[in-house]
Amino acid sequence: MPEDPTENLFEAIDERRDELVELTRALIRFPTVNPPGEAYRPCAEFIGDRLRARGFAVDYVHAAGTPGDNEHYPRINVIARRESGAPGPCVHFNSHIDVVQSGGGWTLDPFAAVVKDGRVYGRGACDMKGGLAASIIAVETLIESAAA
Repeated sequence: MPEDPTENLFEAIDERRDELVELTRALIRFPTVNPPGEAYRPCAEFIGDRLRARGFAVDYVHAAGTPGDNEHYPRINVIARRESGAPGPCVHFNSHIDVVQSGGGWTLDPFAAVVKDGRVYGRGACDMKGGLAASIIAVETLIESAAA
């Protein structure tokens, strides 16, 4: 392993590629289509449960009054924070879990999260569930590397 801590972190993240793909697939399987906004709470709780298991304090915030929010389809945000106990800057990740309507032209189920030819196909794979999965894997790896 290289001596540079940043390079060590990047290598450790790269070693978790399969886990990143599976987390991306799990997130895609939540049909968080906006509108109407179904599956927000189960998706938010899935994320919160994962982060809580890694030492994060997790809160779910109802974004009351935001566009599309209603009694049947509440807009739920996950706020997760983990104190390190060390002085220094805060690392902040920001993502969203909603996706737009699938539209026509799909040759695969947009919520099946199919892996084909080394790519994950599904609604939100690029915007933003893949990015959210990458953020989660990155922060988990950062936490684990600090504990090592």
